[in-house]
Amino acid sequence: MWRTTRFISWILLLLLPTVHSFNMMRPLITRTLRNTSHRRVCTRIFSTLPHETVTTEELFHNKPWVELSKQPAIEFSNTNEDALQINTKPKEGGNWNPENPLQWARDFGRRSAERTAALQSRIRLQPGDEGYFDVNHIRIPHVTIVRNRQDARIVTAKLMEATDIFHACDTEVMDIDLKTVGPVGNGYVTCVSIYSGPDFDYGLGDGPGSCLWIDNLDDACGVLQEFKEWFEDERFLKVWHNYGFDRHVMWNEGIDVKGFGGDTMHMARLENTARSRISMTGGTEMNGYSLEALTASLLNRRKQPMKEIFGVKRLRKDGSEGSIIDIPPVEVMQRDPRFRSRWILYSSYDAVGTYKLREVLEERLKKRKWLSDSDNMYDYYFMHMRPFGEVLTDMERRGIRVDARDYLAKAEQNARADRERHSRIFREWAATKIGVDGLAINTASSLQLCTFLFGGALNEKTNEFTESVRVFKVPREEIPEDALEAIENRDRKDDDEDQNNDLDYLEQMKATQLKALCKERGLKLSGKKAELIERLKAFFIHDSQRVDRLVNADEFDEMTDKDLQDVLIARGQGKVTGTRDELLKRIRQDVEFTNQILEASTGLDADGMPEIAKVMEDLARKDGGALAEALEELRLKSSTPPKNIDITIKGLGLKIEKYTAGNSPSVTADVIGKLAGDPFADPPKYGSAFEKLGKEGCEALASLAAIGSIDTMIANFFTSLQELVDDQSRVHCSLNLNTETGRLSSRRPNLQNQPALEKDKYKIRKAFQASPGNNLIVADYGQLELRLLASLTECTSMIEAFKAGGDFHSRTALDMFPYIQEKVKSGEVILEWDYADGEPTKPLVKDLYASERRKAKTLNFSIAYGKTAHGLSQDWGVSKEEAEEMLKAWYKARPEVEKWQKATQEHAKRFGETRTLMGRYRDLPHAMKGSAPKFLGHAMRASINTPIQGGAADVAMMAMIKINNSPKLKKLGWILLLQIHDEVILEGPEETAEEAFQEVLDCMQNPWVYGLKKTSVPLEVDGSYNHKTWYDAK
Repeated sequence: MWRTTRFISWILLLLLPTVHSFNMMRPLITRTLRNTSHRRVCTRIFSTLPHETVTTEELFHNKPWVELSKQPAIEFSNTNEDALQINTKPKEGGNWNPENPLQWARDFGRRSAERTAALQSRIRLQPGDEGYFDVNHIRIPHVTIVRNRQDARIVTAKLMEATDIFHACDTEVMDIDLKTVGPVGNGYVTCVSIYSGPDFDYGLGDGPGSCLWIDNLDDACGVLQEFKEWFEDERFLKVWHNYGFDRHVMWNEGIDVKGFGGDTMHMARLENTARSRISMTGGTEMNGYSLEALTASLLNRRKQPMKEIFGVKRLRKDGSEGSIIDIPPVEVMQRDPRFRSRWILYSSYDAVGTYKLREVLEERLKKRKWLSDSDNMYDYYFMHMRPFGEVLTDMERRGIRVDARDYLAKAEQNARADRERHSRIFREWAATKIGVDGLAINTASSLQLCTFLFGGALNEKTNEFTESVRVFKVPREEIPEDALEAIENRDRKDDDEDQNNDLDYLEQMKATQLKALCKERGLKLSGKKAELIERLKAFFIHDSQRVDRLVNADEFDEMTDKDLQDVLIARGQGKVTGTRDELLKRIRQDVEFTNQILEASTGLDADGMPEIAKVMEDLARKDGGALAEALEELRLKSSTPPKNIDITIKGLGLKIEKYTAGNSPSVTADVIGKLAGDPFADPPKYGSAFEKLGKEGCEALASLAAIGSIDTMIANFFTSLQELVDDQSRVHCSLNLNTETGRLSSRRPNLQNQPALEKDKYKIRKAFQASPGNNLIVADYGQLELRLLASLTECTSMIEAFKAGGDFHSRTALDMFPYIQEKVKSGEVILEWDYADGEPTKPLVKDLYASERRKAKTLNFSIAYGKTAHGLSQDWGVSKEEAEEMLKAWYKARPEVEKWQKATQEHAKRFGETRTLMGRYRDLPHAMKGSAPKFLGHAMRASINTPIQGGAADVAMMAMIKINNSPKLKKLGWILLLQIHDEVILEGPEETAEEAFQEVLDCMQNPWVYGLKKTSVPLEVDGSYNHKTWYDAK
């Protein structure tokens, strides 16, 4: 009984609501107990909790979610598709079907038919199959288990009645390795957990407050399909943790999840952006946004990871347990009775924990003001961020078509050929500095590059000189062929100059081999290797007599009389009797005689190696034994190339530009770039290495920089895109709201990190293509962050410049430099020119004052990022004082910006936060008093950067929601694929492209919604709609 009681109390702790509603739940929990002893356990649990009264109004929120759910995030003037004004006409043979305009994209992101077929034998085990278990008898208290269609229909009927509550859901998935692939088109859902709150009864006799657990393996395979209608019904709000993952794996099962009620990961990030970095209280509870971290810090009931619950220590060869922990496959944990009960509890708590987190996060978000006292950050989340979460999953599912097998494969070949060429240029130059070892430098080894470039230089962090020469053991297969050949030729030449080295068999032998030879010849076995070698040398050189090595007199003095007699026998002396002094005298005379023979040897070096080698070879042929075996082993060894080659790298002693966190010289791309400069520019711009290495050195370092760039291209684009493309030639990246400003990031692959168009030598964007019969729309905000800066600060000169149009950076230079103003005023220089009127009649500011305009442009963008005079001086290669003067000139023309920045930083210092254009918070605890200068400086820059970058994210977010939900774009057959920085990419039928483009422009130029006030300057959007590839559309 006690064990049962303890188990039920554990289940209660798992399923109990959060602390703020314990008292309301007390009667409910008590009613579920079946006897008084259970009640006593429950009383003990509750007695440890704080007493707190919660009103019904607080429980159901001041502004019920039902009311919020009726407020669309984006309002359209006409959402009636039949009444939409569509001007495009269908074209025979075209992709656009007005009756079903999105049919062409219907199956994007599904698991392939081949993979689905291959799964069948693994997900439908039958009695008698290996791995099958009869689990129908396993029941878990407070968990409603569904394993057949009849029970599923009963539960579905109950769920279809529950339109006024949240349902927390979670999936478990097999056949997926998230280290290499994403969830789109991968994995199989083995089970689904749903928790609908403490009052909901699923109708199978487990009572209210249980967690629903839907089995989808073996006998229960396919039961999940009974819930398809409910999952796809938008009336029922489902809450998830990492919604993107679950929505994609459910799509693999043919279920298009709708009715998105929230993602607790996004809610937690909105509630506190600093959770992954630092605790506001100085503790360690805020350590990320995973379900494990959030349930620990917000519920004080941590979700245990699989490794802790199911981990099994891997056995060593001797049968003992090792330190490596293995986790059984998901299907094994779900099937095997040894794991199943714990597995059901584990997966159920994912849903229960998500439900509890949503409650706590809603409460916390409601405590943070949004726009006024009448709304809060939960209003913002539900109205805007929640629908954006669904937009992200739509985009992930759709992916983008990539010509990986043809275009990218050829581009990769070209890139690898270029890499080889640049590698050869750099290594050949290095060889002119340090010899043939320079040919073997591994350009991917930061340690080797660090030694080569900065070896022998003063490390100002440690106040010590770096190691000037270093020997690296490099695996033979990692050394380029030309380097290997040069090194072997050098070593061969050295060997020819010292032929005796090859004949020194004894030096090449191991100590065990030397001792075997000594034993075979009756010589003394003790001593170091050098002593054994000398002993054997003496033996083989002394006229083939059996002699001991030439030993020191003091060593004979230490021997016993018996040892002295043995030495004489070994040396071939017939008489071994006499006094100790006589024995010693006889041995020393023989040693002296042997020395005389060695010294008198002609045609030999001091060691007489050629004669020793010949004697050894003759004896090996004659006697065999240990000597023959040792020589044969040496012969085989000498004919086998060594596994590792010693590469000696000598340092050039360049001045160290930058340091790593460990105070070592840094050899990152920016450092190499600074050393090299741009030696191939017209005119050349040599880097900091020019003074010591000259033109050739800078050109070689430019090749080294090119190698790093190419390696990044290969890893991030060529290789990953070819590996990740699906059977429909589409790539589906994972889009994440995990930046503190709200900007999107992407991974697997990272499409946000595209090279600048002018630096895209391999035209990677050309691989991103529309499907046959489709076009791409690519639309990009122009100078979005600067326009937001002008609007936020109400800067008169910036607003006027934007409204006037033309070259904004030339206008900035005009404001900064009085002499440019004078030239423009006098008519000697023209500010801007419309080339439709022919060629300009006078020089343009951008041409005559290119340097000033370039600095003005740098300042325009740097100011928004909070860059300091020190940072600008580094960028421009000028003194800090000169950079300060440029900053002052900029602020003099833009005083409103400086005023706004100071006020924003002061707010951050006072409250430890800053806000974006739409009022999202970014927590900056380090901005407050007491922070270290390093962290304080970062927080101050973030305080003025976040409103701008975060504001740009706000604008892009609202525009994307508007584009994704646009009835007109749907009717025209267009879908949103990607957002890269300030740019969006859509795909759709070529015949509707022009009309769709106009709708996209309207959505982007007018993203205004509740919470996003119209800016003081218009938003400029540029783009194209009549191209097939991303590159051509740019």
